Amino acid sequence: MMHRLLTSVTVLDCEITEIRLLMERHAGVLLEKSSESLAEIITRSLEKHELSSASELIGLLGQSPAECDALLEDLLPGDTGFLRCPAAFDALGRTVVPELLARKQVEGGNSLRIWSAGCSTGEEVYSIAMTVCEALQGSRCGCNIHIVGTDIRRSALATAERGLYHQRAVHSLPKHLVGGYFSRVGDHFLVKPRLRNLVTFTPMNLANPSFIGRFDCIFCLDVLPHFSASRRAALLQRLYMYLEPGGYLFLGDDEKLPSAEVTFTAQTHLGFTCYRRPFANAAKNGR
Repeated sequence: MMHRLLTSVTVLDCEITEIRLLMERHAGVLLEKSSESLAEIITRSLEKHELSSASELIGLLGQSPAECDALLEDLLPGDTGFLRCPAAFDALGRTVVPELLARKQVEGGNSLRIWSAGCSTGEEVYSIAMTVCEALQGSRCGCNIHIVGTDIRRSALATAERGLYHQRAVHSLPKHLVGGYFSRVGDHFLVKPRLRNLVTFTPMNLANPSFIGRFDCIFCLDVLPHFSASRRAALLQRLYMYLEPGGYLFLGDDEKLPSAEVTFTAQTHLGFTCYRRPFANAAKNGR
């Protein structure tokens, strides 16, 4: 099939398929958009680079990982939002964070580290930060809080770094959270320094993530379904290694833990199921 679009360029189905495969090899992601939608995005990219055919774009992508990253900015879904998985944040704030902090007090730990893998434009990271801050209210815990957000799309991370969101983005948040953690700037809301100072953003390709330390919690909401089965298993092994023993992995509401060579323990908190890396002694004893 051929797709004729905004210009006179014709994008063939075989060219769309080749670009899908290129993106999977580069970033591990499966592009779920329709061929028509992909053809529109490809055409815009051709216009941007002043190329006359999709085959030229394929050649450019094959030579330049940076161009692959740039195209992914448009190809990957960008839908996100504050507290977009309410059950997960409820479980985090009301049971998981208090349990982790209580354990750290016993063990003498002084830091709480959480990673948002595939954080898009930052709403998830700031939702985590707000949830942790609310959980700590009235607590004498002296833990250092560090929340890391990563994404392959640099434009999304630039938005996250700014922390400036249109009023539509915060309209569903409780008023006390908006007042406590945002400052109004015209028809936008800016994340306050008390929240912004808890977070760090860095680019990362989850198909081949770099080691950025160990974490007490990892949020990977609705990310794994974008990978092939083999890539999901490989990523899950890496997430396991990046978790502290006893640490928690949060997946999306309807996500099931894919099969892998590592073993997590499913735990349900307030109706939400997350997954815990076993403690070392429990793993040795087969529990």
